[in-house]
Amino acid sequence: MKEKFCIVAQGGGILTAYHAGVISTLKELNAVDKIDHIIASSGAATIYSYLVSKQEHLIEPIWECLMSSGKFINPLKHPLGKNILDIDFLIDTIKTKYSLNIKKLKNSPTKLEIGLTNVINGKPVFLSNKSSVDFFELIRATCAVPYFYGKSVCINGNHYYDGTIGSVCGIEQVTGEKNILLVLTRPQKPLRKMAILRKIISELLISNETEELQQTIWSMVKRYNNIANVINKLSKNKHIVVIQPKNKLPVFRIDNRLDRVKRTIRQGYYDTINSKELKGFLNNLN
Repeated sequence: MKEKFCIVAQGGGILTAYHAGVISTLKELNAVDKIDHIIASSGAATIYSYLVSKQEHLIEPIWECLMSSGKFINPLKHPLGKNILDIDFLIDTIKTKYSLNIKKLKNSPTKLEIGLTNVINGKPVFLSNKSSVDFFELIRATCAVPYFYGKSVCINGNHYYDGTIGSVCGIEQVTGEKNILLVLTRPQKPLRKMAILRKIISELLISNETEELQQTIWSMVKRYNNIANVINKLSKNKHIVVIQPKNKLPVFRIDNRLDRVKRTIRQGYYDTINSKELKGFLNNLN
């Protein structure tokens, strides 16, 4: 029996357009059928949902629709950015215009785990495509960025925010998998703490959140900078290949520039297709 592999896909709002290019390469390399498990949060969860439902041809058109609509991101809606990210428009789009096939998604042999962050305690929670919850609400919750979306999402009586807050890349969710493809949307260089911005963000963006959630948010930089250590530890008994940009992507986490999104997709493709480590990784699965 041929070996399979797991994809761990980091979120990051509009940065997740990078994953569209990664998926294009995996299709080109005939590697999609070798995927048996995907762990994703935020925008990455939406993108890989279309891969699991075998509708990956819709991924790039969705980005074009969202960016050109003027509804998904509206920087003129509030001078400080409050509620400028319309996740409800995203959900309407994947429900109707680019209808996500929920039946195929749930019946797929590929397990898709989607990360959420508990609003009260700041802890990560992962729910899969096999669960009984409304999948569209699951996507709404994993993309619910505090302040910029403006509200949490209730699932089974619990309220959730963007999954990237509780788990910056999802790597800790990996358990029995032996072969891991980790796709990060930020370059390897450490993130800065930005002490000055911390006070501004605390006062303007998250002052009404629980202390536990605020602490989780402030620990994100430290946890992201620790990813390399986590990888080294896991690599002792797992085969891990990392795909990530060498420099900052052309887009920001919240960005409505279609040309920059297209460049980000292309970069995801070129970074993946030119990875010698990935080709060796895939060859070892045969």
